[in-house]
Amino acid sequence: MRVVVVMPARNEELLISKSIESVPEFVDWIIVVDDGSSDLTSSISRKVLGTRGEVISTVGLGVGGAIETGSKQALTKFGNDCVVIVMAGDGQMDPADLSTIMKPILDGSADHVKGNRWLHPDGPKGMPLIRRLGTWWLSRLTSLASGIRVRDSQCGYTATSGKMISDWDWEQNWQGYGYPNWWLMEAGRRGFRIDEVPVRSIYANETSGIRIGRFFSSVSWMLWKGIWRRGMDWYVLGKETPTLMRICATTLWFGGWFSLLLAFQQPLLLFAAPIAFVLLGTLDNKESKRRRGCVTV
Repeated sequence: MRVVVVMPARNEELLISKSIESVPEFVDWIIVVDDGSSDLTSSISRKVLGTRGEVISTVGLGVGGAIETGSKQALTKFGNDCVVIVMAGDGQMDPADLSTIMKPILDGSADHVKGNRWLHPDGPKGMPLIRRLGTWWLSRLTSLASGIRVRDSQCGYTATSGKMISDWDWEQNWQGYGYPNWWLMEAGRRGFRIDEVPVRSIYANETSGIRIGRFFSSVSWMLWKGIWRRGMDWYVLGKETPTLMRICATTLWFGGWFSLLLAFQQPLLLFAAPIAFVLLGTLDNKESKRRRGCVTV
């Protein structure tokens, strides 16, 4: 299986050289996606890459769009028989973790592997407090939207099988910074196998382009809609789910929300909602495990 690194970059002339040079020699091909840089990112990348890879220029697609472009190019070059690893051009991803993150793909036990900085012995060392809080919140929402427990949804260090990429719905792909959440949400909903492995947290001289308020609100809303979409697909309309499971899950979901609404008139109903959601979580976990590894389109 060919190993391909997709490296999205925008205005990273100070860090791109080190990022490329850090990629291990066993990687077959490196695709740097220069997404609308106004500096020397593209020319430096070409010089450093040499015969190890290529540079693709795009115009402000966003990091999710850049990864889409690079992933499609990997399939064009190598077909489904590859594993695509995302390493940012700002040096935040430790190349020593590359073998760890792609191992479940090579073993055939996962379709999409996420780096988890909390599983590493060093933990989220150096991560700003606002990012820790944001990661906690978005990981909770991502877990609900995907049906799979996710602890570090915001880590962009990922490995994905060529087969999953070839089956992906690119028409609905998220183009911006919330792409890790979108991938987990959709992969979980469609039954792909997801795994998390420990990776080291690196924070140095990179500059984030994320606007915190806008990012959290837009990604939270995207995930909230995803929770409802998965519920509709799996339980309200889903023919693949056993009938009894569909009836119980749908009843508990809507019953829990109606209990909260009616609690203004009947305060005792406040106790009914948590019970309903806990029971629903137990059923949903069983259904998620049943579907895991079975791709639904």
